[in-house]
Amino acid sequence: MRRSVFILLITAAAVMALAMACGGDDEEGDATTGTPQATTSAATGTPRGTTSAATATPRAVTATTVAPTTQAGAAEIAFDAAPATITVDGSDSDWANVKGVTVPMKQIEIPPGVDWDQPGPLDPIDVTLKVAADSNNVYVLIEVPDDYNFDPDPANHNFSASVAAMFRIDQPAGPHMGTSNEDLEKSLGMVDIWHWELDCDAGVVSGGGDPGSGDDPDCNLDDEYATEPEEREDDGKGDVANPSAENSFAGVWEHTARAQGPDADGVWIFEMSRPLQTGDAQDAQFASGKKAYMALAYFDPDETVEGWTDTGHLQSSENGWIEVALP
Repeated sequence: MRRSVFILLITAAAVMALAMACGGDDEEGDATTGTPQATTSAATGTPRGTTSAATATPRAVTATTVAPTTQAGAAEIAFDAAPATITVDGSDSDWANVKGVTVPMKQIEIPPGVDWDQPGPLDPIDVTLKVAADSNNVYVLIEVPDDYNFDPDPANHNFSASVAAMFRIDQPAGPHMGTSNEDLEKSLGMVDIWHWELDCDAGVVSGGGDPGSGDDPDCNLDDEYATEPEEREDDGKGDVANPSAENSFAGVWEHTARAQGPDADGVWIFEMSRPLQTGDAQDAQFASGKKAYMALAYFDPDETVEGWTDTGHLQSSENGWIEVALP
């Protein structure tokens, strides 16, 4: 009897020691914005796009899957942008030696009580993201594995694939267009959105547009801002006065299976650039040695019989901000 009690006591002590070894508090991560003050003039080094379009398959070896961190407040995905000058032409050949990250993307889970339309179901996908910068511009490459769907009629936006890259302007702003996972209707600050609905063909340079506005009336690569998901506007529009609003983008897209026709399996190539500094208060401002915080969205025209929906896009925001260290 005494021997049994002694064994039980030893066992209980061992279990307590194991629990203490596996426990412990995580330290809160240090989150810095690194957002420099806007200059009063925009850089003029935006590259020219060409009308040629390469169909090289994206190189999976240059993308790195980044495991989520366990630190509270830290970015789950963080990587270094490359020092490089990229020709924006819809080809990924300039990016061959640039390392990227794999970004998991899925549909948002609409919380109870939020009056949004339920989307058509889409499977999660992994997207490749690469970022580079030189002394004038920042360059972004987003590669999405999906079939080819493009409708050249601008009235049928929802039947063409679309993409968006979002950047934090105000430090508290959340990755859900300024809000957080906990409350999608409470703004925490302003974000900058590069919103691209494909109104122009592959190989055609998108961006630019009307002076004094973020609108691109020809190709629909718009420079937008938001404070929460239902408050999204082109720069210079909405309730916020902004005499410095502008659109300095260059963007060209391609699909690796475009020559095979609709629904062919392949990879979308979305290539964009913008000056580091624009002087626009509704833009994120970038600088060498600083960090940018971004998120991605992809709109799949196969979501419903009427194409993609506003609420049904695949997005990275569930992972928090993607932290990009600029060279």
